[in-house]
Amino acid sequence: MTSTDAPAARPAFGVNERIGETFSVLRQRFMTFVILSAVPGILVELASYATGLGTGFEADPFASGQATPSVFIIILVSAILPMLLYSIMTGMMVLAAYDTKSGRPVRLEAYLKAVIRRLPALILVTLVASFGVAIAFMLFIVPGLWLAGAWAVCVPVVMIEGMGFGALARSRQLTKEYRWPIIGFVVVAYIIIFVITFLVALAAGLLPIPMLLVAIVLGLINGVATALISIAVSVAYARLRDIKEGIGYADLAEVFD
Repeated sequence: MTSTDAPAARPAFGVNERIGETFSVLRQRFMTFVILSAVPGILVELASYATGLGTGFEADPFASGQATPSVFIIILVSAILPMLLYSIMTGMMVLAAYDTKSGRPVRLEAYLKAVIRRLPALILVTLVASFGVAIAFMLFIVPGLWLAGAWAVCVPVVMIEGMGFGALARSRQLTKEYRWPIIGFVVVAYIIIFVITFLVALAAGLLPIPMLLVAIVLGLINGVATALISIAVSVAYARLRDIKEGIGYADLAEVFD
């Protein structure tokens, strides 16, 4: 006797739906995300400008007798400061995205407290994931893409589930069977961001405006780009929790009360 029961179809990740959801979240609370993203972006650019490390334009940072920045200053401004500021910002925006989707008010103080509690784990996981993916890309593109998909939701895991280094394994578990759709989703988001960033940066470079203002504009652009990726990752995590565990946005937002 043969069974007539067909295996249940695996729920789709829905790349197009997640792209629409990402921009919907950004649109609903645009100023909140702009403020959260712009502050660290502008601070990083201003620090680079002040220390002569440049804004990407042809300013000569060592002209007129300006001292060459020390190795410590270079590492601080180009690596440590961005890592710290963007980790804080990303963690806060992950939480803000879930409050937005669940219809709850903005709670900046609650987001900041939650990020501070998880900051060491957040920095560690971000650092390991970034270097791991970068090394995999240098070896072969496909393994790099696969690892990026496997670790795509490690930051929401840290923020929502309170995990430390185990967030990487948890991300691999959640993304299993959905890694290539997630990669497609993130790639599309990056392409959209790249086009917007390129056009705005090109316009800023062609206009006769002071370098300090250019630094602020670039900081704003970089911040908003990071905001979009942070929201995209949050949306991906929420979709995976819904598919695999039946956990909705409201449940995720309750975690950090």
